Amino acid sequence: MVNDNFLFPSTVLVEPTNICNINCKMCEARCSVTKNIEKKFLTPEQLNTILRKLDKYIINVVFQGDCEPTMNPYLPDLCAVASKYTKQVGLVSNGTMLKDRYIKNLVDSGLTWFALSIDDHRPEKYEAIRVGASFKRVVENLQTLVKVRENGNGKLNIVTHKIVFPEDTIEDLEEYIHTFYVENRVNKITFAPLVEEGSTMVKNWIEMRNELENRLIRQNININLRDFANYPYRTMHKYCGTNLFFINHEGNFNCCGLHTRLNRKFGNLITEELEDIVQRENFLEYHKFWLERDYNNKIPTVCRNCYLLKSSYFTYCLDEGLDAADSFESKTSDVAS
Repeated sequence: MVNDNFLFPSTVLVEPTNICNINCKMCEARCSVTKNIEKKFLTPEQLNTILRKLDKYIINVVFQGDCEPTMNPYLPDLCAVASKYTKQVGLVSNGTMLKDRYIKNLVDSGLTWFALSIDDHRPEKYEAIRVGASFKRVVENLQTLVKVRENGNGKLNIVTHKIVFPEDTIEDLEEYIHTFYVENRVNKITFAPLVEEGSTMVKNWIEMRNELENRLIRQNININLRDFANYPYRTMHKYCGTNLFFINHEGNFNCCGLHTRLNRKFGNLITEELEDIVQRENFLEYHKFWLERDYNNKIPTVCRNCYLLKSSYFTYCLDEGLDAADSFESKTSDVAS
């Protein structure tokens, strides 16, 4: 029997492949285009097996992960499978493969969210960050998406996401918003400061973001930048921001993408039953810790060595109050062990 204390309706994050088609300078993933690795693709049959087991807990399904989902040749069929279980199906992509006919196939298959990772509004800066990608092509693909939304697909959500680097100024970010939010009319902009080894590289990010919002409000541009890459994720419960169903291309069930890099998994939803996985010690330990918010307890095994937990920006996003943040930050030595 499934323990519903630790299972509740949430987003299912699906990493449908282990490969990518570009080489991003900040990427920590296993799938860089420069690496010689065996290509692996999640199949529609496998996804159906996974979602059938999670059926009662699915709010939406998002194809994303460390690698590039559009590299999976079955992606339209995967979207069609996902749309049998939820009306909200999302894609997080670098946008390089999203040409006219392919976009139509994805939308016809049930895709409702497109989140494009576009890290700068200047071609030379963008192409220095996302090596191998064409800024012109990605923006053209974005504009095609906007036309599709405006021509009878009003419920389609289009988001751009930018990693904020130390050299980015508030003026740069303001221009980025004008380019994509005002001129190209995307539904939402999300920013995330670059985090390395537990440190937020943009030291004054919170101040910068708040000042940016104020500047835009004075221009009658009402935009909320407070969400940390929330598109298009949904959950009925708040843990630490990672309490989602993360499924990799092999069907492994993790609590977040960072754990796949360390091969820390709860089980495999292709070959195992959910009822068995949720009784395991590492699953129970993880959910009990975050559900009870007892930050004086030992950090869960699957969360050890997580560089995000060492970041003060994490405790800001956690938003559990001063005492909880102080208590959690005092455990960083535990995280590093």
